[in-house]
Amino acid sequence: MKFNAAPTLHTNRLTLRPHKENDLADCVALWNDPIVTQHTSGAAISKQDVWTRLLRHPGHWALLGFGYWVVVERLSGKFVGEVGIADFKRSVVASLSELESVPEAGWVLMPWAHGRGYATEAVRAVLEWRGEYLPSNGTFCLVTSENSASLRVAEKVGFQPHTTIQDKDKELRVLLRRRTQ
Repeated sequence: MKFNAAPTLHTNRLTLRPHKENDLADCVALWNDPIVTQHTSGAAISKQDVWTRLLRHPGHWALLGFGYWVVVERLSGKFVGEVGIADFKRSVVASLSELESVPEAGWVLMPWAHGRGYATEAVRAVLEWRGEYLPSNGTFCLVTSENSASLRVAEKVGFQPHTTIQDKDKELRVLLRRRTQ
């Protein structure tokens, strides 16, 4: 089954839903927070570039049938972050032929949401959805070596160390989760 838009997923505490135009301000705040960018982009992302990112999410769904969700608290509706699976065609993993047709999982949450188990809860929901609908043999994720919190999330949801690669000045851990997990 291929999805043209992100389906809405629910966990005990979270709702994962498609991106909307009015998510721009929350996404700009996310991608401009120094705690968030420390382990992701390395620097704040301009509003224009965040808008481009937001626009690419529905395109991912339309072309590939999978992508990213906005995560909000179920009770408050408060923006938590973004989570999903994608095929970003990253040049940094191009040499890893075993990952050529394997989708990449990712998560990024507002700092106020760190340490509450939200990332594990959201990623677990995405991987359960992924296991039901995506035919590939696994999923990988990239985590900077110093991002111990995301490394713990990856481990909790079944990712195993695969290799380490260099991306500019960052060491990235490539973790792999086989479909059978």
